[in-house]
Amino acid sequence: MRIRECLRKAPVTVSPRASMAEVASVMAEYGVGAVLVLDGDALVGIVTDRDLVVRGVAARQGPAAMVEVVMTARPVTVQGIADLDEAVALFAKGGFRRLPVLEDDQLAGMLTVDDVLLGGVDFMRAVLAPVLSEASSGRRP
Repeated sequence: MRIRECLRKAPVTVSPRASMAEVASVMAEYGVGAVLVLDGDALVGIVTDRDLVVRGVAARQGPAAMVEVVMTARPVTVQGIADLDEAVALFAKGGFRRLPVLEDDQLAGMLTVDDVLLGGVDFMRAVLAPVLSEASSGRRP
């Protein structure tokens, strides 16, 4: 299964000059725990709700501080055409739960550990559908 097949919604993005308060509001509005930071069309970072708390509030950054102060710059990315196994390996190695997805140099979305799980469930449902259909009709292969 390709990574692009697991993307479930458009990525939520902010500017590196957005304030921490603005980023928190965007996260609340879209119901997400992380946003991608774009400078024009270029992906320059990722910021999570945890970054806002640990690198922002706990480090005594005020709500007006720019997100570039607390974001993770140059995040690990993956190509949408790559196999899902590559993303799983990156999640395991990197210890993170979100992975920006690119199509060449263009942002395509953000893959989460939850997306991987749901993609696996969808795959298994498709694979097992014929077997379940036969079992419920009483036919034997």
